[in-house]
Amino acid sequence: QYLKAAGGNKAISRIRTVSIDGTFNNGAEAKPGTFTFRAKQPNRYYTEIQSEGKTLIESYNGKSAWHQAENGEIGTFLGPQALELEAAAQYYNARLQGLAKRKIGVAFKGHAQVRGRDALQVELTYPTGVRWEVYFDPQTHLIVEEKATIAGIPRDILYDDYRIVDGVKLPYKLEVHRGNDVYAVNVTRAAVNETVGERVFDFPKKSQVQLPDLKKLFEE
Repeated sequence: QYLKAAGGNKAISRIRTVSIDGTFNNGAEAKPGTFTFRAKQPNRYYTEIQSEGKTLIESYNGKSAWHQAENGEIGTFLGPQALELEAAAQYYNARLQGLAKRKIGVAFKGHAQVRGRDALQVELTYPTGVRWEVYFDPQTHLIVEEKATIAGIPRDILYDDYRIVDGVKLPYKLEVHRGNDVYAVNVTRAAVNETVGERVFDFPKKSQVQLPDLKKLFEE
C-alpha cells in the first residue's frame, strides 16, 4: 500500500538519486538554517544541517561512514555508529523495496499515535542488528514518522505535505529531531534523478591528510 501510494513500484524502482534542500528558523532574529539531504543508489547517503555558524554532516560513501561535528572536526565512524549510517544509506535508497532480498526483517507492531492521530507501526531489523521504526498514515498509506539511531544519536523525523516530484511523492515539511535539537524544515527544492557526484559523499581530503589504506597497513 505504501509503495503504491508513493508512486508505484515501477516509478520507485527507477529512482537513482533523491535531493532535498530546505530551510528552518531558529528564532525571530536568527539567520535561517539550512537542511540538505542526498541519497544515491545503491548505498550513498549524506545529510547536512547548517545552523548558527555550525555545520553538522553525516555521510556514508558505500565503504565508510564519516561526520563533521559542531566544533568543525571531521572524522570517520567505526563500530555501531558506522553500521547505523550504513543502514540509513540502505533505508533511504531501498525505499522499502526488496526487503527480503536484502535480508531485512519486517514486523508489524500495531497501532500507534503520531501527533495525536492513528498510525500503523512497522519495525525493520537489518542484518547488522540496526532497527528502524516506520509509521504509516492508515488513510494515505504514506510515511508520517521514522525513528532510528544514526551515528549514535537518536533521530525522530516527522513528514507532512507530500507533493509529486517526477511521479514520486516526497514530503515538503520535515520535523527533524536530532538528540535534543528540533528543526522544522520547509523544503525549498526536491529533485529525483538529478546528477549527484560521488564527491558529495566522500571524506573531504582538503581538510585532512589522506588516510592510509587500513587493510594494507595492518598486513604490513
